[in-house]
Amino acid sequence: MRSFKFVLVALFVAGHGANVWAEPLQAVVVSQSVAAQVITAEGNIEAVKSSQLAPQVAGSITVFNVKAGDTVKAGQVLARIDTRIANQQAAASQAQVAAARAQLSAARQEYERKKRLYDKQYISQAALERAESDYKTAEAQTRAELAQTGVTGVQAGLHTVTAPYAGVVAEVMAEQGDMAMPGKPLLTLYDPKEMRAVVNVPQSQIASIQGGAAVKVSIPAAAENERNVAAAKITVLPTADAVSNNVKVRLALPQQLGSVSPGMFARAMLPIASSGVQGQIYIPSQAVIKRSELMAVYVLDAQGDPQLRQVRVGHRQGDQLEITAGLQAGEKIALDPIAAANFKTKKLLKK
Repeated sequence: MRSFKFVLVALFVAGHGANVWAEPLQAVVVSQSVAAQVITAEGNIEAVKSSQLAPQVAGSITVFNVKAGDTVKAGQVLARIDTRIANQQAAASQAQVAAARAQLSAARQEYERKKRLYDKQYISQAALERAESDYKTAEAQTRAELAQTGVTGVQAGLHTVTAPYAGVVAEVMAEQGDMAMPGKPLLTLYDPKEMRAVVNVPQSQIASIQGGAAVKVSIPAAAENERNVAAAKITVLPTADAVSNNVKVRLALPQQLGSVSPGMFARAMLPIASSGVQGQIYIPSQAVIKRSELMAVYVLDAQGDPQLRQVRVGHRQGDQLEITAGLQAGEKIALDPIAAANFKTKKLLKK
C-alpha cells in the first residue's frame, strides 16, 4: 500500500513537470490596498449620432444607391420609391386646382356684375348676397385645392430617402426591388466624427466614480496610435439593468478617430474615490488557481507549508485581482501555485 502511494505521488510530480527538490517557495504578504484608485469596466464603442432610416410611404424600391461601408454626404439621395401613383395624384390635384380657379374667376366676375346692378337698383339685396356667397365659396374651394396640392407635393417628396447628415452606412436592410413599408428601416447611418465608449459598471461602485477626471480608454482593435485614448466627459445613465445589476457609463472619446467604429470592444479605467477602495485586498493574478468554478490560492501556514484555500475574486486591476473573501491581511500566499503543489509533494516524499 505504501508503495502504491509512492507511485501516485511520483505521477503527480511528473504531471506538473517540476523538480521536487525546488528552492523555497516565493511568497507575498497579503495586505489591504488603499492605492488602487481606478476600476476596470468593459463595454463597446458606439456612435454619438446614429440613425435608422425608414420610408414614410409604401411602394417598390426603384433605386438603392448605397451599400454598407459607403460614405455619404448630407442630402445625398440614398433610395427612391416608385412615384408613379404619387405623380398621378399630383397631376389630378393640379387639375382640380385649375378647375377651382376657373370657378373662382367666374364667381368673382358674377359678383362684380351683380354689385354694379345693385348699385343701379336693378337687382335686389338678396340676389347680391347670393352672388357674394357663391364667390366666397369658390374662393374657399380654391384654397382647399391648393392645400391639397401642397400635401400631394409633400407626399411625392417622401418617395425619396436622403441622408440627414454626412456619415457612413453601417448596414443595409433592403435591396432594389423590395417593397418598402412605413417604419421599416432601409439602412443604418452613423457619423464617424463623434464616438463614445459605453461600459458596464456594477451599481454598487457607481457612487465612488469621480466625475470630471480624465478616463483612460483602451480599444485593442484600433490603430496603434488610437488604441489608448483619454475621455474627458463621463455620463452615468440613470437606470440599472435588472438582470446584471450594471449601470451603463458613457465616455466621450476624442473626435476624428479614423480606425474606431461602432461595436468595437473597449476597456475603461474609471477613477474612483480613495474612500471607496479602503480595505480591499489585491493579490497577483498568477497566484490564483482556476479549476472550473473553483478559485483558490496556496496559503502558507506558520511552518511555511502551503495549504490550498478557496477564495472569491472581484475585479481585475492590471495584473492584480481583487479578493472579496477567503483571505485576510497579514497572511502569506505562494506566488507560483504549481511550485506550491510540488512543495507539498516534496514534504510527502520525505515522509
